[in-house]
Amino acid sequence: MIEFEKVSIGYDRILYQIEDLKLNASQIYVLIGRNGSGKSTLLSSITGEIKPIKGKILIENQEVSVLSQKDKSQKISIVLPKNDSIPYLNVRDYIALGRYPYTNTLGKLTEVDQEVIETSIVQVGIEKIADKYTSIISDGERQLAAIARALAQDTPIILMDEPTAFLDYGNRIKVLKILQNLALAQKKCILLSSHDIDLCLDFNLPLLLIDQQTQKLIQLEKGTQKAKILEVGFGIS
Repeated sequence: MIEFEKVSIGYDRILYQIEDLKLNASQIYVLIGRNGSGKSTLLSSITGEIKPIKGKILIENQEVSVLSQKDKSQKISIVLPKNDSIPYLNVRDYIALGRYPYTNTLGKLTEVDQEVIETSIVQVGIEKIADKYTSIISDGERQLAAIARALAQDTPIILMDEPTAFLDYGNRIKVLKILQNLALAQKKCILLSSHDIDLCLDFNLPLLLIDQQTQKLIQLEKGTQKAKILEVGFGIS
């Protein structure tokens, strides 16, 4: 799904390196690291918004740099940590924006598109706010709507930058369960950044750690994850 070949992540300087890493379908990977370590930079590099300083990032065996914007929007959806309201746009229409990579030049939604939108609303459990304006719902509800929009976009790869940041504990668990089931059932590759390390450990998810001491991204082996996190000084219980 996503392959890194001797990649250096950064802007004007290298933040860290990824030697050879492959992220597979049917799996959720959690990206962890200190604030400012380069988690968002990695996600932007995968979408092609930021070019790696060195190396190649491949999406389904194609280098990101050669993909058209339409190709990328059909392969990758992204959920940002902060989602602002859009005046006079209700939640259902906001989620429908996820279907536009597949519409014609007029942007007309088909019956199939409408079914996908409604399924996404039900999956995330936001039926009660579907007809409310995005300007009057809470930050947490807007975050759930953004996740539903990504599900409606129906891409093989979903990137999420702190997707549970504005959610209460119950909804954090709910979202991770939804994503875990979705990854397995629809063979999606989901990469999300998170500071909620305890919860991710409870779900036994693969962790990708940005180790600022070695300036490398490393995949932690299950069973040793907590010990390694404590070794680099992360505060977990």
